Amino acid sequence: MNPHPTELAATLLALGLAGVELAPHPNDAGLLLHRPAMLHPHLKDAVPRHRGVILGLLANGYTPTGEAAYLYVERLGFADDLGMLTHVGSAAWLVAVGESLAEGCGIATGGVH
Repeated sequence: MNPHPTELAATLLALGLAGVELAPHPNDAGLLLHRPAMLHPHLKDAVPRHRGVILGLLANGYTPTGEAAYLYVERLGFADDLGMLTHVGSAAWLVAVGESLAEGCGIATGGVH
């Protein structure tokens, strides 16, 4: 079961704001490594629900479109200007992807509300 995109966006944003870094396990493609090793309980519970999607983002990258792409690049640019790491899986990258996904979800559901 794939979780709702807004839940994924919120999880990625929370992970990034907590300073967590993610990476696929080098020897087992189904495992997700995180640093620090200990996560806050709400994050520890959320990561397994999104493991497959997160592993896909880490392996295949993230390519947003439209306003979401602008937000993604802007967030990574701010982080880079501040000297933060912005590689795939870094805390800044998680924030950028989370905010970009949230923007994309808002666009997709804007006509429904």
